Amino acid sequence: MKESMLKNGCRTAGIMLIAGWMARAGAGSALVMIALLAADLFLPIPSSLIMVLSGAAFGVLWGSLFSLVGSIGGEWLGFELVRRYRRRAAEKIVGDEELERLARIFDRYGMSVVVVTRALPVVMETMSVVAGLSKMGRGRFLVASLIGTAPITIVYAYAGAVSRQTGSLLPAIVMLVAVSGLGWIIYRARHLDKEQP
Repeated sequence: MKESMLKNGCRTAGIMLIAGWMARAGAGSALVMIALLAADLFLPIPSSLIMVLSGAAFGVLWGSLFSLVGSIGGEWLGFELVRRYRRRAAEKIVGDEELERLARIFDRYGMSVVVVTRALPVVMETMSVVAGLSKMGRGRFLVASLIGTAPITIVYAYAGAVSRQTGSLLPAIVMLVAVSGLGWIIYRARHLDKEQP
């Protein structure tokens, strides 16, 4: 009984803390959101959750814009680090076996796999690393990232904004699962299943 009351108390305190933060969200909070998304390559924080919080705090337009800037910044950072430090950096970020598997997929599909994987947690970051090792130009990589990232930032920001308006986490949860699930289905159908000869 006491344990249940403690869990409920902690959950309530957490919700109140987040609600208080959203009510006071300003330029500093926007910069933190952007920085967290840009550092997603190194931090074990789900970028989709940050995008939802951005939408809840700043609304659809600004929330998706902040998420887009942070996400593209993180994807570009991964690309540039590996482009500069090559295989040594890539293996530290991704791991040799995963790097080899994704490199085969990238070699076969190039720009389209960058677009599709923007909706997939973890794979998004690793594909930026693989692209950095490839001969793909910076401009093409950024265009592919923008095409793949922009729609998901809008969807997640919308989910966050609706969740805040309705006082329910259900829209955010549905969108998180739907976007990741759809991204995985497309990725598997178009790329992963065709990896084997």
